[in-house]
Amino acid sequence: MRSLLAKVVVVCTVVAASVVIGGPAAAAGPPRHRPPDLVAIGDSFAAGTGNTPYSNEACLRSANAAYSERLDQLRLVKLQAFPACGGATTADVIAQGQIGKITKDTDIVTVQAFGNDVQFGTLSRICLGDDCSLDGKNAATVQAILDGIPSAAATNLDPFYGKIRERVDAVNPRARVLVVDYGNPLPAAGARIGFFCQGILTPGETQVAQQFADGINVELAKAAAKYDFTYIDAAPRFRGLDICGFASAFFRPPGLPGASDDPVPGALHPNKVGQGIYAAVLAGRLYF
Repeated sequence: MRSLLAKVVVVCTVVAASVVIGGPAAAAGPPRHRPPDLVAIGDSFAAGTGNTPYSNEACLRSANAAYSERLDQLRLVKLQAFPACGGATTADVIAQGQIGKITKDTDIVTVQAFGNDVQFGTLSRICLGDDCSLDGKNAATVQAILDGIPSAAATNLDPFYGKIRERVDAVNPRARVLVVDYGNPLPAAGARIGFFCQGILTPGETQVAQQFADGINVELAKAAAKYDFTYIDAAPRFRGLDICGFASAFFRPPGLPGASDDPVPGALHPNKVGQGIYAAVLAGRLYF
């Protein structure tokens, strides 16, 4: 009996050793992680405009600092396509064929566009160069911009998301669409106006800037819910990091202390810090 038991032990030991050394169990092991394939579409915020060098000068598309690129560098995603283009409206994103970059291999789509549809640049110029408060000389123009956000969403944002939904459903219904919001480059309403904007911005103007940013993001969230997209609420992470403070997540425009006197295409756009904030928020939402 003892001899038989010894033989069994020897046989089991040999089999176990063969599995460890070269058997199929050793080859299988735990499954290796494959980063999801990402397509990043949208406007200048998505393109990383201002973060030189550019991989595409016409689109002012960053070569290594946009949030989609940061996620790829961290190997959290594989950047399948990066057609985002500075200055693009929602209609431009469609016309440029950005949505067509979504394929059967795409796992995640990030989309950030709508700011150019609602005169982001116009309002910014008025606030920084003139008066955008609602009791100033440009009050009528500013109020019209604020009031026009919901109608612009119905006219432009709704069909834009519809096109994305159609494309995803046609090529890979399991792909997730992440709608990225806009951080406010100007101080939040009621917040202290930092050193760099003293004498340039007033509390009334920062209130307008907050209404504008909130108005855009509210419409993005509503449209995202309608099309079963995931809304990425990164805006709160930018509070206190506006262009007026010593630590800014945005490029300061010419005329502000510490800013370049040369025209900066990326003025009021996320710098490397801002793009890093977007990357961090997105990293936490890649799988849910």
